[in-house]
Amino acid sequence: MTFEPQKQIGKYAIVREIGAGATSRVYLARDPFAERDLAIKVFLFEEHADPVAERMAHKAFLTESSLAGKLNHPHIVDIYDAVIEPHYSYLVMEYVPGVTLEAHSDVTSLLPPKKVVEIIFKCIRALEYAFQHGVIHRDMKPGNILLSERGEAKVADFGASFQHRKDFETTQLSGVGSPAYMSPEQIRMEDLTQQTDIYSLGVVMYRLLTGRLPFQGSSHAGLAYAILNAEPPRPATLRPELPALLDDIVMRAMRKDLSERYRSWLDFGKDLGQAFMNLRLAGESVSDSEKFNKLRDLRFFEDFGDVALWEVLRIASWKTIEAGTSIVTEGERA
Repeated sequence: MTFEPQKQIGKYAIVREIGAGATSRVYLARDPFAERDLAIKVFLFEEHADPVAERMAHKAFLTESSLAGKLNHPHIVDIYDAVIEPHYSYLVMEYVPGVTLEAHSDVTSLLPPKKVVEIIFKCIRALEYAFQHGVIHRDMKPGNILLSERGEAKVADFGASFQHRKDFETTQLSGVGSPAYMSPEQIRMEDLTQQTDIYSLGVVMYRLLTGRLPFQGSSHAGLAYAILNAEPPRPATLRPELPALLDDIVMRAMRKDLSERYRSWLDFGKDLGQAFMNLRLAGESVSDSEKFNKLRDLRFFEDFGDVALWEVLRIASWKTIEAGTSIVTEGERA
């Protein structure tokens, strides 16, 4: 169906349309009470769909959005509200000026490997945090990762997410996810764990490093067959200057066999940490993600959550000092 918001949606004044898809539109809006800019994503009912089924789907959307709205992490786009109207539903979110990573998914506009690793690491922290709070994203793709004008990465569109119970049984709606980034188990419509997001983020990393997708298909069926059965070319064959470890990390994240894929975000992040170190040895500067890992290893910060630790990084200065150098001596006056 068509949707014309006129001048506002609910209490929010519409500024302009900033994005559109087959079943949704995104608007820049203004909250007159909080006096802040917002992004509103409107989901349309299918024109010829069964009304009862549509209402059930939108109620599921409301339940899942409520869960995702409880997430509070510096690398997750905040969800402020979720509303169901007679012919559509909408999500009110934090507005992040910048671009999605689609802008850097082509061979003509690739980011340096260091920046890609930095972005993926921050996504890992965000998705690990979400998983710990019962949420799996299940639609990771470059278009759902925002890169702010200051270069910060934020994971968006948790509206497709769902809650997993503590015994790891799952509930899911069919048809959720972007085919090129779907894991084999997602295509087979099996129960999902965090490993499906690990796979999808691996595909995102592949795309950001090479400018192409690991699997190609002339149809959805052909693409699904390739994801289930074919082996992709290694990233380094498409971009020879990529470090071998980075090449291995991407391939392990995309393993079809769950026992061979990273089992947890922690494992994925540890290997990326080693990749940071290798890039440092190659002359790269210290990244925020490497600083984060260093602070996380210090006993003083062991009780700090991710949000607090990123805030420490934001306000702190960072210096590289040779091993064995005395920084401060007990009893010494400042």
